[in-house]
Amino acid sequence: MLFSDPVFFVFFALYFSAHVLTPPQYRLYLLIFGSTVFYAWWKPEYVWLPYLLSTIAWGGVLWIEQAKGSDVRKWRLVVVLAVLFIPLVVFKYAHFLIYDVAGAFKAAQPRLSGELRFALPLGISFVSFTLTAYVVNVYRRQFPIERRLDAILGYVLFFPHLIAGPILRPHELLPQLSKAARALDARFALGASLFILGLSKKLIFADGIAPYVDLAYAPGAHSAYDDLLAIYGFSMQIYCDFSGYTDMAVGLAYLLRIRLPRNFRSPYASKSIIEFWRRWHITLSHWLRDYLYIALGGNRLGVAHQIANLMITMLIGGLWHGANWTFVIWGGLHGIGISLNHLFNRAWPNTRLPAWLGIITTFHFVTIAWIYFRAPNLTLAHEVLAGPFTGSSTGFWAFLSEHVYPLILLLVFLAAHRFDDHARVQLALRRARKPVVWAILLTVSALAMAVSQGSSAKFIYFDF
Repeated sequence: MLFSDPVFFVFFALYFSAHVLTPPQYRLYLLIFGSTVFYAWWKPEYVWLPYLLSTIAWGGVLWIEQAKGSDVRKWRLVVVLAVLFIPLVVFKYAHFLIYDVAGAFKAAQPRLSGELRFALPLGISFVSFTLTAYVVNVYRRQFPIERRLDAILGYVLFFPHLIAGPILRPHELLPQLSKAARALDARFALGASLFILGLSKKLIFADGIAPYVDLAYAPGAHSAYDDLLAIYGFSMQIYCDFSGYTDMAVGLAYLLRIRLPRNFRSPYASKSIIEFWRRWHITLSHWLRDYLYIALGGNRLGVAHQIANLMITMLIGGLWHGANWTFVIWGGLHGIGISLNHLFNRAWPNTRLPAWLGIITTFHFVTIAWIYFRAPNLTLAHEVLAGPFTGSSTGFWAFLSEHVYPLILLLVFLAAHRFDDHARVQLALRRARKPVVWAILLTVSALAMAVSQGSSAKFIYFDF
């Protein structure tokens, strides 16, 4: 069930009506039921998975706290986390680890490879990371134990963030689930505005450029201009697709009187690759920093260890996105970029590139790395990477006349990107009259639906 599908609007209308009518003390049970329906809409046979993982985390924390001594607590933490990640490893990485990494059982590969490819449960990575945050934060005594399993289920199953984030820490949601808040208040207009902002990003920009990106990443000959449009177009597509989902998730949460953390802050306006990762998928960046990079030692053991920790963190971050060598290379490129950025800052601490040069350099580094993220295999990635130099460059004016729409989308996106900020939406709502606000929202919604012709592509991050 996609946020941009008509069926979701029916689901949410029914859910919100029930939410308004349900006494606050029972809304957690409504949330669990509604979120279960939402998750099961894709594949009912996988609906048990978030329940199982939630139970493992809930019971595991209680087991850890019963331990006598720090060594036993640490050992039990390792066991709980290992068990928590077993489904993720099996569903997502079994085939990759056996056939692509280890190269084992090559003789049996034709017979067994299909048996080790599973349909990936929606949101399994996000659920695993969310529950890891809960287990580790309680272990570190940064958050109190939640003794109610239904509260943990609500924390994990909360449907706006369930499938593609943002990745929540326990303090960012659990306390809010217990509050008896009004269903209708001043946040309603903000929630609706953010949802429609995200809907527009998805239907107009991400889905609008998708066919042109797909064309260049399909086998066959392409012109240099096709490849260039796809390379720059995917930077727009993945941002508008993922940040659009996050805007919708945050907006839906506001409608339910829940505040979710921001996940994007105009990342393509970053002046360095370090800054990019402070602005892109912020909740994942913080998760990798707090639960992996710092756990490995961070920058406490000298420059060499810091670079090694950065590379390990970004390689694992790449693999988190998918079981493919393309994601390993994508993560590795970002690890190299961040490491070189740190080394440059150490060697020349008072030297800064001009802002415009830093933005252009960072954007193009990120855009080139996205090629490995988008390509299904290394061969095609290298073809697209070389395409602007090896493809045909004849017929420029014909290409231009046939691609006016995607080029306009790209130019509008680049011009407006730095203004893409929830704070600006809040400010506009405070200054504008309510009838004007609702007229604009209805107009933008109608435009997005008209452009999409009532259909929407799957969100890219649903695969991760």
